[in-house]
Amino acid sequence: MKTLHEFTDPVRAGIVQSFLKDNEIDAVLLDQGASAWTAGRILIPVRLAVPIEQEEVAQNLLNQFEEN
Repeated sequence: MKTLHEFTDPVRAGIVQSFLKDNEIDAVLLDQGASAWTAGRILIPVRLAVPIEQEEVAQNLLNQFEEN
C-alpha cells in the first residue's frame, strides 16, 4: 500500500475514498480512529492509501477530483 494523500478532515477523506472505490481503486483509510480525538485531526491526519499497482491511476483520479 502507498499513501496517496493525507487529510485533516475525515469526512473529506471518506468522500475521496468513495470516489476512488467508485472508479475501481481499492482505497483504504488509515488512522481514522486516531484522528477522531480532539487534537488528533492536527497531529495524526487520516491517510488515504492505495495498492502500489493502482497508484498512478488513483493519483490521476485524485487530481481530477481536486480540480472539480
